[in-house]
Amino acid sequence: MSMKERAYELLQSTYYDGIDAGDMVKAASALHEDVEWSHAQVWPHHGFVSGEPSTNHGRAEVQAFLEARVMQLAEARIRHKVRDMVIEGNKGAILGYVRGEDGTERPFMVWFEIRDDRIARYLLRPL
Repeated sequence: MSMKERAYELLQSTYYDGIDAGDMVKAASALHEDVEWSHAQVWPHHGFVSGEPSTNHGRAEVQAFLEARVMQLAEARIRHKVRDMVIEGNKGAILGYVRGEDGTERPFMVWFEIRDDRIARYLLRPL
């Protein structure tokens, strides 16, 4: 498996698909134990609006953050999709989007790095 294929598997199939299914253990399994994780809100819902990013360090912190929002994410009924990816070595970027039930899409960009076969840096910002 190429690094690009592995990155897609980690980001889309494990992380985003896990979040969208409400399986935060699966989602967090894509992350390195010492992940640097920063996420600025893309889709406003439940009082979460664009602004200062949430920042967590370590898989356990990210998993706890996601688990605290599992019901809100389920109610929002949004889906995350990777649209384009570039990667060089173990570093890359994706353009993705969040799609709502009505078909509305909101774009985002992620810078990521992979170490020890997991996502070790994840920085998401809305576009």
